Amino acid sequence: MSEQQPNDRLQCRWVKPLVAGAGPRYVQIADLIGDAIRTGELSSGDQVPPQRILATALGVDLTTVTRAYGEARDRGLIASFSGRGSFVTSTEETAGEVRIDLSMNIPAQPSERRIASLALAAMEEVFKRQGDRRLSAYDTGDSNLSAIQAGQAWLRPAIGDLANGNLVMSAGTQAAIYAALQSISQKGESVLCEPLTYPGFLLATRKLGLNAVSVKVDEHGATPESIEEMHRATNAKVIYLNPTLQNPTTRTMPEKRRSDIANTLLKLKMTLIEDDPYWFLLNDAPPPLVTFTKGVRTYYMASLSKCLWPTLRTSFVLMPVGEENNLFLESLRSSGMGGSPLLYGLTEHWIRTGVARQIVLQVQGEARARQTLARSILPKNACSHPSGLHTWLALPSNWNRQVFVEILEQHGIIVAISDAFSAEENPENGVRISMGGAANQSELAHALKQISSLLMEDRRRTRTIV
Repeated sequence: MSEQQPNDRLQCRWVKPLVAGAGPRYVQIADLIGDAIRTGELSSGDQVPPQRILATALGVDLTTVTRAYGEARDRGLIASFSGRGSFVTSTEETAGEVRIDLSMNIPAQPSERRIASLALAAMEEVFKRQGDRRLSAYDTGDSNLSAIQAGQAWLRPAIGDLANGNLVMSAGTQAAIYAALQSISQKGESVLCEPLTYPGFLLATRKLGLNAVSVKVDEHGATPESIEEMHRATNAKVIYLNPTLQNPTTRTMPEKRRSDIANTLLKLKMTLIEDDPYWFLLNDAPPPLVTFTKGVRTYYMASLSKCLWPTLRTSFVLMPVGEENNLFLESLRSSGMGGSPLLYGLTEHWIRTGVARQIVLQVQGEARARQTLARSILPKNACSHPSGLHTWLALPSNWNRQVFVEILEQHGIIVAISDAFSAEENPENGVRISMGGAANQSELAHALKQISSLLMEDRRRTRTIV
């Protein structure tokens, strides 16, 4: 830090040196303000240093501090007044009572380029190219052919020439799963899945009156032997799998297992719903299951919510080879009027201009940084992938998961309990921690330290016999 006058040093008493390689400097400065509020070094109404003084103290240019103060304002940490300066806002929400929601599996917003500016620039181009009349129309399935072609190009690195097949677009994978189950299953039938699986799939089975039946898993995921066993026991015709960075366990099924499962499904003539939202986040992911089934009786679903931006509400769905999509599209329409032409246009623009690839790289970079942080704080048994969005934490025997989650919530930290993912009556004793829910790495570190500290306590809750 640079030399300062005594009064300047007093104003900057809470300021700490920036760390090389720890992210953009303007983000680090905003994080410092948040940390100082949380620790009580800054209180409501305190004036933060004039931008030039802080720039001198940190040895950065004025533009960096201006951008940092803008970031702090966006977070609700400070308010600026012309001619008076910038002041800390009410700390009631930014201090101890702040809620850090790590239960939703969303990608952290990249720091390099704000997603809002990218979206606004893209939407301006979309309106110029398509016009407000076309963008105001309902999605009829055949009005987004250009976006589907962009989707085929997007999926080609994952599934090769299969991407040239019958591809449709859905307003999110949740709607696509429901539509697929509705079009291929009858009430009362069984659908196979892993013991811990996507809550949206479980919700769809309940609403459709289907029985979600779990198969056995090992360290590589579902086993072919168990799939065949449960198929014969239940006469299940459909299986739902998330083989890459499985939600919530973080397992990624190796290539040999994928091949073996594909052969088993083909032999049993079962239909596969493959949910693959994380493939583009992993540079080492094996080919999707659909490449081993060659698309036969396989619905391949690739959402953009996890690798780009949840607000896109866009999922590409590859239909089974040789099958019509009429029933599937009818099921989609029965639950809504399709997707948003504006969001589909935004998706297409980002793919065609290369912005989508840039965002994926930025999301990967932020995910790696957050997972590195998590590995330095959480116990060694926490399961994750270096560029994954979530971590699976098995709880020690001295902790009841409901009590653990309840106490965390009292401290303003929300995580996802294993019960939400369980297809079985007695789920594993664990929680899923989603790294993207925290506003920044400083907030994430605060939450993870609270989780780690709570794990060290012994709060066995006994029942009183009366």
